[in-house]
Amino acid sequence: MAKDDAFDPRFDPAFQPGYQAPVKAAPAKPAREESPAKVALQRRTEQAVTTTAPTAESEETHERPKPNPFLLALAAVALLLIVGGVSAVQQVRGIFAAEDIAVDLDYVSLNMLIFAAPISIALGIATGIGVLFMYAIDWRRRHQR
Repeated sequence: MAKDDAFDPRFDPAFQPGYQAPVKAAPAKPAREESPAKVALQRRTEQAVTTTAPTAESEETHERPKPNPFLLALAAVALLLIVGGVSAVQQVRGIFAAEDIAVDLDYVSLNMLIFAAPISIALGIATGIGVLFMYAIDWRRRHQR
């Protein structure tokens, strides 16, 4: 049996060398109808866009939004953590900088100050960065419309 005159019966002839018949196009898939959930979501978004479209009156009476009280509290906590950590560092530095080193604190309290001060500063900075991110997200949400 020659290579040119026979195809391997294990495989489809269309995928073998020397096949000359026209290739049939795959039947087109029928258009699927949109799911009811998708249609409802599109209607809701269209209604939301039409109801929240800015008008001339709403632009003139634009009120400044109230700040989030939780973010303000977090900003205050961040500031207190940073200030408390820096003051603890200054207190520990003052204890060890004294010439007579008469430590009024016991060993455990002093070690707690030594370790708690940098952690407090780092936690305050991280909290402040988190508050800044939240304000950035809120600003983006308001100005993206």
